[in-house]
Amino acid sequence: MIKYVLFDLDGTLLSTLPTITYHLNGALSAHGLGKITVENTREYIGNGARKLVTRAVNRCGVDDEAVISAVLSDYNRAYDADPLPKTEPYDGITALVDRLHAEGFKLGVVTNKPEPTAKKLISHFFKDKISIVSGGREGIVLKPDPTESLSVLADMGGVPSECAFVGDTSVDILTGKNMGAALSIGVTWGFRSREELLCAGADVTVDDAESLYASLKGERL
Repeated sequence: MIKYVLFDLDGTLLSTLPTITYHLNGALSAHGLGKITVENTREYIGNGARKLVTRAVNRCGVDDEAVISAVLSDYNRAYDADPLPKTEPYDGITALVDRLHAEGFKLGVVTNKPEPTAKKLISHFFKDKISIVSGGREGIVLKPDPTESLSVLADMGGVPSECAFVGDTSVDILTGKNMGAALSIGVTWGFRSREELLCAGADVTVDDAESLYASLKGERL
């Protein structure tokens, strides 16, 4: 029985691509670099802010680590200061989180997004329904390494055999697999295709919040 649910953030709980693209383009422009599109962001995201920025800067024909670090700093500063515009929960997600919380599920978030921004977003959209938020920060090995996910789960009082990991990319599916979660669930409304999720070993893929709820409850729609 699933009692604990660890969620990815971007592409899983929240639609953030327009916001990420907006702030990243601001940081790129400040350093004389060209802009990227929302579809570029969709392709580059998933392995943390540094990888995202590195891919965007490289696309502009630059591979200087000093430039990458400067753009990353500007991007993180801008995003952390103003993470809400253009961001919203996916359809049915707010009701899903409320329902799971009311039924006694313990909910957490493990994301490669910088932690200060992740915590602001979760607090704004989900209040106290999600008990622990872990994001990218110094000294943390990012997903798909399972170390932080296992630590969060332990802090919640759970064990992998009672946990589902829910995300929208192969990184998330592999995180669930690497931590030994009972279920690795791929959502198809995010940044990657069903094919990618299945190739990564997703136990199930879901197309909407109601199907996700049924999967967590061990039901079939």
